[in-house]
Amino acid sequence: MGAFPIISSTGTVAASPSLVVSPSQPAPGQPRPAYLLGLVCTVSPGANLTYSVQVTADQAPSSGGNWNNHDTLNGLTSSANGNIAYPVTGIRLNVTAYTSGTVNVGIAYWP
Repeated sequence: MGAFPIISSTGTVAASPSLVVSPSQPAPGQPRPAYLLGLVCTVSPGANLTYSVQVTADQAPSSGGNWNNHDTLNGLTSSANGNIAYPVTGIRLNVTAYTSGTVNVGIAYWP
């Protein structure tokens, strides 16, 4: 299993996107998964914030690009898990309300 850099946010901002690049070679004998990304959102204990995971299919993802909220990981106030089973080129974290705490999003792929 591999992982992309963790996306982290403290404050009311849209975090810099993590670019999603499919692994170049699958494990021997394994089909190449095109998307199959696991998302693990972890909110710090006692945090008071609201966040959404956002995705894009822009060729060159940027903060001013076309971002859509993830189907289930949006408007959340606690830790949650999800996945992406469709092609995307970027993922970011958008904190829409903030008083205290931190939220991190880990992104893993298989194999």
